[in-house]
Amino acid sequence: MIRELSEPGELVFDPFAGWGTTLVAASVEGRRGFGIEVDEERAEDARRRLAAYPGQEMICGDARKPPLEAGSVDMVLCDLPYFGTNLNTDATDGAQFYALRDYDDYLGALDEAFGAIAATMRPGARAVIAVQNRRIAGRFVPLAWDAARVLGRHLTLGDERIHLYDRPTGGDDPMLTNRSHEYLLMATK
Repeated sequence: MIRELSEPGELVFDPFAGWGTTLVAASVEGRRGFGIEVDEERAEDARRRLAAYPGQEMICGDARKPPLEAGSVDMVLCDLPYFGTNLNTDATDGAQFYALRDYDDYLGALDEAFGAIAATMRPGARAVIAVQNRRIAGRFVPLAWDAARVLGRHLTLGDERIHLYDRPTGGDDPMLTNRSHEYLLMATK
């Protein structure tokens, strides 16, 4: 995706950077990378990993407050933090999306983040957001579809790609299959 949607030397931004995988790929493709990770320990681990990759910067921060100049980003590539996980549930400041227990609060935080992210993008810049629908406590949660609606408030939705992978089943429920997929939501500023 980085090679297809950006040019060498351009800035690739991952607002939910985690371990820094997007920034590693940006470096391999000759792009500058900037990532934000809300968890300090994870951000530090990513910085150590990225030391071997020139032109990459990882900070600990809030995706809703990116410290980038307006119009400076050429491409956004990220995997959204999923709603309904058991990760980082003790965080209380709202910056840790995993800790948000109310779905409307989660979508509101996404809306705020997407608005801030869009402001960093130059006209014509592309965004690719990886997200999948969820099953929580036996119920279907249309996270990918809701995220697309929220993203569309800030950027022009252009397409979707679907990343398929096998996942073992866990039970006798005929509604659960071993096929899983992520949507790659594609949008333009």
